[in-house]
Amino acid sequence: MSETTDDQPDMQPNQLKILMSTAAGRAEAAPGNIAPAGGNPLRSALAALDGAWVSPGHARTVFVENLEGAGTAVTKAFDAQAHHARDLAGHEPPKVDANDPNEGWKASTSRIASRASVPYFGGY
Repeated sequence: MSETTDDQPDMQPNQLKILMSTAAGRAEAAPGNIAPAGGNPLRSALAALDGAWVSPGHARTVFVENLEGAGTAVTKAFDAQAHHARDLAGHEPPKVDANDPNEGWKASTSRIASRASVPYFGGY
């Protein structure tokens, strides 16, 4: 009679990889969601100001430039987040051993959420 052992790996889908890929997709879609026509997401605000603000003074010019810069920064931030999440997901294996003490947490969305709810001091 053979003895059974618990040394067999329990390979499960890497939920961390799935969540990071999903986050990247959402970050990529965000600029289009806030600016369906594309371009600067603050374009409609700039257009409203163009018609409402009648004095072409220096303050107006500086404000418009700052608002354009903020809109560009928003788009770049979403793009950077998407790239970062895709990069992290790309370095994860498709499956992890759920019994592994170092990597097993990646097989469970609840364990991932628990880790995400504590202060992050770098590393895993």
